[in-house]
Order: sequence, then C-alpha cells, then structure tokens
Amino acid sequence: MPSTPVVVEQWLSLSRPALLEKVRQVVKRREVEVWAAVRGHSVLAAQVRGALSALKAEVRGTRDEGMWGMWIEQARQALGQTESAPASAPQPAAAAEEPAREAESKEEPEPEPEITLAPEQPSRPKAASTVPPVMFQAPGS
Repeated sequence: MPSTPVVVEQWLSLSRPALLEKVRQVVKRREVEVWAAVRGHSVLAAQVRGALSALKAEVRGTRDEGMWGMWIEQARQALGQTESAPASAPQPAAAAEEPAREAESKEEPEPEPEITLAPEQPSRPKAASTVPPVMFQAPGS
C-alpha cells in the first residue's frame, strides 16, 4: 500500500465505484493507518463514510454480514476519532471532585427556582387501521 498522504491524493480523484472498491479492500485488510490519513481531509472523510454506508448496505443479508459489519464499525470509529482527545485517558474522578467541593463550600447556595410542570395530557387510543384484512387461501380452494 502506498504511503498514507498519497492515498488521500489518489482517493480524491477516484470515481464513486472505484472509491467503494478501495474502501472495501482497506476495510477487509483493516488498515487503521489509512483511516487516520483520511480523517485529516474532511471532504474525503465524508466520501469514505458514504462508501462505508454503501458497503454495509451491500453486504446486508449475506452470510458474512456480521463480520463485515464489525469491520465497517471499526473503520467508522477510526474515522471518527480525534487526535486531540484520546479516549483511553480518562481523568481520575476523585481529583476532579475535590476542587468542585471546595468551590461549593465557599459560595452561598442559591435558592432553587420553582419548577411547574404542565398538566399531563390524557393518552388517546390509537385509531384502528383503515386497511381491510387480507385473507390468504390455499391454491385450488
């Protein structure tokens, strides 16, 4: 596979069917570095998301739908990740709560505004279908 910046340049000039085929190949090989390069180019990323949706619709109903669905979801997640906010580095909850508690204790509590709820509307029964029922009969009857 060519380097990832070259992939972006090549994929921008492809027709929709050709792009769909390239996306299919990369999804099948699960090449995460390609999705990272595509993610940096907003127009191409949108085109690739469309190709992923088309690919998912194409494999729907096939025996390999589960496998392809998993691969397509992995590609979508790789396209949606941002480098500025890694998901694997959560902040410790205890450290974040302590400054908030100190700030609350120094401030005077504000009175809570009164909340009035709108009266509940009685639920209406659903209307019966206007389509007459269909009766199926065995052949020759």
